[in-house]
Amino acid sequence: MKLINIIFYVAMLLSTSAFAASTSSETANSVTEIVDIQLKAYNARDIDAFLATYHKDVEIHYFPEGLKYKGIDKLKEEYELMFSRLSYLNAAITNREIQGRFVVDTEEVTAKFMYQGKEHENKFKAIATYEVEDGLIKRVLFLK
Repeated sequence: MKLINIIFYVAMLLSTSAFAASTSSETANSVTEIVDIQLKAYNARDIDAFLATYHKDVEIHYFPEGLKYKGIDKLKEEYELMFSRLSYLNAAITNREIQGRFVVDTEEVTAKFMYQGKEHENKFKAIATYEVEDGLIKRVLFLK
């Protein structure tokens, strides 16, 4: 590679990095805001507020299985059923990483439900990667 090409390439990288640095907090605020609203609605089991944070063509993926379902109607069906079966639900973020339009949350989840006349509690750790597009959650990848 000629020296002029290397200099041009480095200059482009530096200018792109400077632009990214100047807008990264703005981007971080917008992508984390919708994920935080979604988490609050999830914990409250508020299906309407929860769905309002998702794109109509949302995709829900599980690792390593892949795509579980697509579309806001299927998301509503799945979460409406889950919310109705739980007496308590709380996901607390223990770690968050942000990269562009992606938010990766490590969550400690506690769910309480009735089974055979007794209340049971289930606690687990989940990792959720949210992809935000046009201010809404477009894709989610869960690792459990």
